[in-house]
Amino acid sequence: MNEEIDETEFYHQDFTTASEWEIFCARLEEIIHQWKVDDLKTEEVNVTSTQGSWNVKEERLQFADVEFVLCYFRNTSASEQRKCGDEDEETKKYKHPMDTAHDFVMQDESTARVDCPLAVWYGLDQFITLNFGPSTSSITSESQIKLLLSSVQIAISNTNCSNPIFVQIREQWQNCYLGVYEDEQVRTNFEMIHLRKGPQHCQYLTGLLDLFKTKIMSPINLDPINVSVQLTYRLNEFGKFTWKQDLPDLDVDHLDIETSVFLLPFGVAQDPISEIVLKTTWSHLPDHLIVDSENYSDFDPMQAPKWSMCSKMNDQSLCLLSEVLSDALNAITLRSTIYDILGDFVSTSDYSIDNPLDLLTEPKLPTLSTVLKRAARNSLSRSTRSTAPLAEEVLVPILYFLFPDADEETAYPYSFGKEKGNEDNMGSSETPRLIDNECRGFKTCKENSLPYRLAVVFMQALVMLGGPRSAAHLWFEFVQEMRFRWEKSVPIPG
Repeated sequence: MNEEIDETEFYHQDFTTASEWEIFCARLEEIIHQWKVDDLKTEEVNVTSTQGSWNVKEERLQFADVEFVLCYFRNTSASEQRKCGDEDEETKKYKHPMDTAHDFVMQDESTARVDCPLAVWYGLDQFITLNFGPSTSSITSESQIKLLLSSVQIAISNTNCSNPIFVQIREQWQNCYLGVYEDEQVRTNFEMIHLRKGPQHCQYLTGLLDLFKTKIMSPINLDPINVSVQLTYRLNEFGKFTWKQDLPDLDVDHLDIETSVFLLPFGVAQDPISEIVLKTTWSHLPDHLIVDSENYSDFDPMQAPKWSMCSKMNDQSLCLLSEVLSDALNAITLRSTIYDILGDFVSTSDYSIDNPLDLLTEPKLPTLSTVLKRAARNSLSRSTRSTAPLAEEVLVPILYFLFPDADEETAYPYSFGKEKGNEDNMGSSETPRLIDNECRGFKTCKENSLPYRLAVVFMQALVMLGGPRSAAHLWFEFVQEMRFRWEKSVPIPG
């Protein structure tokens, strides 16, 4: 009798089930195939973000509970130039992605650069990176690095990918990558090391050239090596030469309309430039014509054939004129009335009329009852009014500035005739004509007119003289003056 065999004692491994590594490789190939299809289309699709002239696509994938981000970087400006070129299809097919004429550019100091520095280091226009996600701080294990590189090489081979693929390793702040590129004719491995401190002999060009020739290990004499050198100087301490404009000091006792009120603040409260970067560049020089060692160097910045300079701006620099205009726009959009802002300073009893038609039907000589009612209302309102936002020493010069005909010895008349004569004298100059042509589309009032002066002093009251309450007080007094002139048929100047 045959012995019964317990099937539970045997382990059956299902080789038809895909492992995590196989799923990861398949996902890589799927994403790369999809991006290749997108490139064949005439318009960009699935673009995650745009950084200057770069289009970036991102896809997330998992491997062994670790999140990775696969990014595809494509320089749109370089792609358009390549389409307009005269290269045939065969040359484009086997052209190496690294630009042999790549030189130093200012893109690494501007907002037009891509976040990944590989484009600047290798002169690449299209490449793919495999970065670890935000939940992973680093990848330092040699076995993990080799496994990721193997996965990338398999994906390149199976998809015939024509773009180099880089794998991010070590700490994220180190920007350390290992990459591979291959086609039917050549294979290129991109390797880099990260040193805490560079060797002493590599701090000068002579040592770097010796290291470069040693790595090539050529048995024959090499052609002259082309060298490009760029020296960078950063200035972030400007000393006393700081572009700064202090806010004007408004002295109530000696208020000067021309210097304090009529001139809007312009400039910045703090220096808008945080750093100035100067780069001196020598491009494509034969190595046997230049010397750079510890004892002597040919790279004198004053003799550099090319200088490049850029400035880094502070993110939140306080621009005075911009703040004034912003506050004025905010005041215009307010829903509050004059009475809501000024409160009991403005009494509505002065204008409460039982019948609005009384203004038209009331006789020129008012009756005794009307005079007594007005006197009672005025005495009651004066006793309950609060302090004025604008002092009389400030308000009166501003009103005389807006209505100079009220002051017999005014210093600010509306002299449009003189201005016209000045314009005729300036007609021969080319600069005013250019300014007029550039500003032709602006909708504004005549310079030094009543609306012009009112707009300037209103913004000064809003910003420098006490805020919305002072601006509301100025507007209230202006409307009162305009109403008085309208009712009494007094000409309005300006």
